Amino acid sequence: MLIGGRSLEAHGYVRNTKDVDLLITTQDVPVMERLLTVIGYRKEAESGIFSRWRHSSMEAEDVDLMFVGASSFESLNQDCVTMRIGSAKLRVPSVAGIVALKLHAVKNNPERFAKDAADILSLMRLNPAALDRDGLRQLCEKFGNAEIWAKLELLLA
Repeated sequence: MLIGGRSLEAHGYVRNTKDVDLLITTQDVPVMERLLTVIGYRKEAESGIFSRWRHSSMEAEDVDLMFVGASSFESLNQDCVTMRIGSAKLRVPSVAGIVALKLHAVKNNPERFAKDAADILSLMRLNPAALDRDGLRQLCEKFGNAEIWAKLELLLA
């Protein structure tokens, strides 16, 4: 599933990004690692939930993989949308799904707030029927925290 900056395009928001972010299940990690290696990528960094891959060609974009359990993946997959890039059809989380991922990322790395808040607010402005203020508060309660909600609420004023 396509996530990160490129996924925003499926919901009408274009932001420059230098990589491709993919969400995969933890059980699919070995398959994706083999695939990326076969097509010329090498692993640059890894944690328990993430790996970054770089290609030897400067023309190829870096690939970031985020790993989640099968139930989390399926939850995001339930209301995903399809986006076409060239001849490829990719699944992209809904607006609420992308926002939930961004809130979780900010909760774990507060330095991401400025960039992710701009993405969240742009998605809400472009897709008012998909996520309103109350929906954002509920997502903050579930995937973020009170501090993130307080900052976002000020930006919504």
